[in-house]
Amino acid sequence: MAKKKHGRHAAAFILISIAQEPNHGLGILNKMNENVPQNRLDTAVIYRSLKELESEGFITSSWAESGSGPQKKVYSITSEGYERLDLFKEDIEESLSNLQLFLKMYADLKK
Repeated sequence: MAKKKHGRHAAAFILISIAQEPNHGLGILNKMNENVPQNRLDTAVIYRSLKELESEGFITSSWAESGSGPQKKVYSITSEGYERLDLFKEDIEESLSNLQLFLKMYADLKK
């Protein structure tokens, strides 16, 4: 079987995480590790996706003081980011529908 692609929906998960709470890159990864059982994203995917999302205008960033250590770049979602979340939702619903159809067809083969 072909190697699984990691991060197909990385941007969707990152955007929804930022919509829930503005956060810095490592904070986003830690939150995803807590909340997404099959998270296969690493720091490289997170930061690459953040850079892309920011360049597309879906998120903004600002530097925030850290209680200990250096400042952290904190990301917030924009109105365009919320619109992009709507598109991700539609795409995921369509994918889910197709996957459910596949599972039904597969189950029918076993009858």
